[in-house]
Amino acid sequence: MTTTRTPAANRFQPIDPQPDDAPPMPNQTDKTFAEIRSELLTTFSAADWESYNHLVGWLRDTDAASQALKVGDDAPDFLLPDADGRLHSSEQLRRNGPLVLSFFRGGWCPFCTAELCALQAAKDMFESVGATLAVVTPETRDFPRQLKRSLGLDLKVLSDVDYGVAVSYGVLFRVPDETKAHYSGLGFDLSARHGSPVWMLPIPATYVIDTEGRIRSAFVEPDFTIREEPAQILASLRRAASTC
Repeated sequence: MTTTRTPAANRFQPIDPQPDDAPPMPNQTDKTFAEIRSELLTTFSAADWESYNHLVGWLRDTDAASQALKVGDDAPDFLLPDADGRLHSSEQLRRNGPLVLSFFRGGWCPFCTAELCALQAAKDMFESVGATLAVVTPETRDFPRQLKRSLGLDLKVLSDVDYGVAVSYGVLFRVPDETKAHYSGLGFDLSARHGSPVWMLPIPATYVIDTEGRIRSAFVEPDFTIREEPAQILASLRRAASTC
């Protein structure tokens, strides 16, 4: 399972509201996420590298990921709106099979859009083993709907409107001032995208949660350029199914 799409653009480029009749992005390729990551890293400017190294180093130095929920923990319940405003509960999402729940930073992050396209490509395989896939972003307003449209996604994109779910999973952090300055310089206003004056982001994380609400696998990576490959998620789903 290696087919995925290329991200929205090289380097950091936001997905902002577009007209409803704008065509989805045609970008099907046969690359793993790791391959796309390598390509994206080659587009980094010196300032991007400095900001990247600072943020990842800060997250590792502060051991931010140690607060994240782990295998065996009970997954917190939640109720979140999707891109069209419909509410989804965690109980409903895992009622008939395991839930794959993935936290991403937003449509402005090319590593996130690459991950979303990879998950989209793997969605049918997840569903073939009875799983439901949902992705969680701090972005609100019309951004999730525009993200889905721009990337041609058929995913449950849930808005963590008050950061509450990311907090309950232990993956939320306050964006350091240096990182905020860099992203602001690139034109990103996370306050506007999140509907909050405080800049917070989730550490990218992917969980497999069984029907009882128990975490069966956890991938939490402070390096935001690294994401769990769909093949690894599928293997976790199959392991979880074999031990039920």
